[in-house]
Formats: sequence, structure tokens, C-alpha cells
Amino acid sequence: MQPKLQLRDITMTFRTRRGDEVLAVDDLSLDVNDREFICIVGPSGCGKSTLLRVVAGLVQPAQGEVLLDGHPITEPGADRGMVFQSYTLFPWHTVRGNIEFGLKLKPMSASQRAEIVNQHIEMVGLRGFENSYPKELSGGMMQRVAIARALANDPEILLMDEPFGALDAQTRTIMQELLVTLWQKTPKTILFVTHDIDEALFLGDRVYVMTARPGRIKQILDVKLPRPRSFETTTESEFIQQKRIIFEAIKEESLKAIGLSKGND
Repeated sequence: MQPKLQLRDITMTFRTRRGDEVLAVDDLSLDVNDREFICIVGPSGCGKSTLLRVVAGLVQPAQGEVLLDGHPITEPGADRGMVFQSYTLFPWHTVRGNIEFGLKLKPMSASQRAEIVNQHIEMVGLRGFENSYPKELSGGMMQRVAIARALANDPEILLMDEPFGALDAQTRTIMQELLVTLWQKTPKTILFVTHDIDEALFLGDRVYVMTARPGRIKQILDVKLPRPRSFETTTESEFIQQKRIIFEAIKEESLKAIGLSKGND
């Protein structure tokens, strides 16, 4: 079966202010299957977020290609929804207005649009806050609006760039559980970037571990943890063992990045 998303031999470069060319991602390939939840982890600056921007069509690789359902991605499209760490909500729109925004670009009646918005407000637990503005919401609530907005547009794949990174620990746990629930209810494929190993293991079907810059795939880990998962999952021996494997891989790459790899004085 053909993967839902294919990254083939992706190479990314950028220029510094001094004009030097930097190799950010080097000859990277990965697959994401239909309805799969894939997490990407790695040391800071390894190109995790850059990969999401490539898949979103916001930037073009120097080499390689990205295929969604076998078709090349060359520009942004409604078949991909993006959720960032910053909430990126329109402050002049209410919760309803933010979720409805993308739907106004689609050929549908006002009643159809309202039904979809109401469904997603209910889905993310924001009933009663439909007419609230972002400044009146907590961080977790704002991120729920951002997720609802992305899902309301019915994308083929959801791209998430450290969406819970700015939240406190308790809210983050709640949001992780909510996201898994939403994913299980909706037939979406998710590509999720995080620096948090616990988060990657709790959410993902597979975890791709990247090397330090230039970013390559160092390791692929199948998460052998049954679903549904709960907070108690993080204390199980299998979880702790897999966390150790990923931690050691990232630590090795982080030491390389600062010139302290094994064998160096």
C-alpha cells in the first residue's frame, strides 16, 4: 500500500546574513501511512520544523520531493492543516469566527458552515465559549480553537509544530489526551514535531529521531504501547525503556552538535 505522505531525499539549505550556505537537512526520507500518528524528535536546530514547512508547501527543498497521495507538493493547500506552537488566532474574531474562517472560502451554505463549526466546538469542549475572543481564553483553550479550526477544514493530513510547547505541564497532559481522542474519532493522518520524548511516545505510532544538523533520520522507533493510553502509560516499564532509547540517541546527537561527542577531549 502506498504511504499517505512520502518525503524523498529531502535536502534543505539556507544562507546566513554573511552569505554562507548552511546545510540544514541532508538527503532525508520518511513515510507516513494513512491515519498514522507520526512524531519527529531530535536536538534543537536539527530541522524538525523545517520539514513541516516543506510538507506544508511553505518552502521548497533544494533537492528531493514530497508526495501526498502520490501527488507532488509544490505549494500550500487545503489538504494540509497546520497547528503551530503560537496560537495564530485572529484576535478580532470570536471562537466561532476563527473556526469558521477557512470554511468561508469553500462553496457551502451558511447553515452547513454553522453545523461544521458547532460540531468542532463541541468536539474540543468549548461549548459556551463560542462568542469569546482569544484574549478571554486560556492558553489551552486557544490551542483547542486552533486545532478545531484546522480540523474543520477537513485536511488530509494535520501538521503540528510543537503545539503544546507553551502550555503548563497539567494543561499539556490534558491537551495530549484530547488530541489522541480527536485523532481516534476522525480519520486523520498526523505528523507531529516535538522536543518532548514523553509526548512523542504517548502520542505516536512511530517516532522518527533526527540527527543534529544537518538533519537526517538516525533512528525509527515503533511505539509498542497499546491504545488507549493514559497518564499511567508513562510509568510502565515498556514506556521507560523506549524513552531511554530515544533519550540516548538524542543525547549523542546533542553532544556532537557542541563538539563533545564520545572520543573528543
